[in-house]
Amino acid sequence: MLRGGGIEFCKGDETITLVQCKNCGYVFNSTFNLEKISKEYENKNYFSRKIVSNSMNSVILNIKNKLSPFIKKNFVCLEIAPGSGDLASVLSKEFKFYYTCDPSLVSLEIENVENLKHIQGFFSTKIKEKLEYKINFIIFRHLLEHINTPLNFLKTCLNLLENDGFIYVEVPNFDEIVKNKRFYEIFNDHCGYYQKNVLINAFKNLGCEIADEFFLFNEQHIGVIFQKKNLKFEIYNELCEFNDNAKILNSFIKNYENIAIYGSGAHGNTIITFIDENEKIVKCFDLDKRKWGKFLQNSKICIQEPTKENFANLACIIVAAPLYEKEIIDFLRKNGFNGDIIATEKNIEILKA
Repeated sequence: MLRGGGIEFCKGDETITLVQCKNCGYVFNSTFNLEKISKEYENKNYFSRKIVSNSMNSVILNIKNKLSPFIKKNFVCLEIAPGSGDLASVLSKEFKFYYTCDPSLVSLEIENVENLKHIQGFFSTKIKEKLEYKINFIIFRHLLEHINTPLNFLKTCLNLLENDGFIYVEVPNFDEIVKNKRFYEIFNDHCGYYQKNVLINAFKNLGCEIADEFFLFNEQHIGVIFQKKNLKFEIYNELCEFNDNAKILNSFIKNYENIAIYGSGAHGNTIITFIDENEKIVKCFDLDKRKWGKFLQNSKICIQEPTKENFANLACIIVAAPLYEKEIIDFLRKNGFNGDIIATEKNIEILKA
């Protein structure tokens, strides 16, 4: 939900309302009409962007030079809403394969590019069904400001992108627009406006790191390269190994009578539920004076002060406080306990005196 101040101004017969979220900085055009804009894009009279200035050629080459250090020959790129394909025609040679996706009825005017496939239609999760290759690089220039659900759009992109892949985003620089009060930058098909740091924070929250940034057209446009940095996680197929360690502990306990547990916190209260011969546990130790004289949950195991006198007649102490196990073992030895200690932090093992 957007929270923050809004500003209204007139544009002909229309009243434009811009609202900025004070939490994330995103500026939203609340009068944006998705249905109306979609019809415009699909109209046969709609013309996609085309280079008409010689200076634009140098801009395209500048973008190519900025992206090239992050491209590998085996990478596959997806460019969303590439317009007339000005960047795609230059960049496609850098990639193993190059996809473009655009809803315009006018096909891309790119000739003699064998490693390029154009997907005609709006970008959505369904595009995955049309891809033969996994995607390592995604490019969208001057598209994000047209998306009225940018977070969902970015999540869809990142779900499509391989780990360690890159995304290049280019948008109007809202800081520069505000600085120069350029009122005619507020278009009917622009539903959102971005500062550089708004983009960086949004991508950071989605698990991406900034790889590079640059400005174009005297800082009127921002270009930012992000890398998807989802940390890998393990899939544990053998969680029954927990039971293996519990069995080891119970096999050790069979050799002792008069056993104590050190630690009356969550670990101590949990470990007794895994012990088969619970009657062998005769007491529990803890340095917290507030717990002395009380009992472990649902048991008759009394919590006592760990002293040499209270260690008398004990054959073994199980340490059930993994955060402080070494400290506890040292404490027990220094304070006169000469019996066996069962350590549980790393491995279930018996420590002889």
